[in-house]
Amino acid sequence: MVITPEMIGSIVGIYNGKTFNQVEIKPEMIGHYLGEFSITYKPVKHGRPGIGATHSSRFIPLK
Repeated sequence: MVITPEMIGSIVGIYNGKTFNQVEIKPEMIGHYLGEFSITYKPVKHGRPGIGATHSSRFIPLK
């Protein structure tokens, strides 16, 4: 659904596939789709590689 000027100031719930996210409609959002403002995935947070993550980890002694 495209955001129209009549929707400015209202708060809508946008479904992201799991939950509804509350989004307040602002003037700069006019013409965009509602789904653009509700992220549908969890951004990846890369940690440190574990034992066995690389080919060379065979030569690292276990604690």
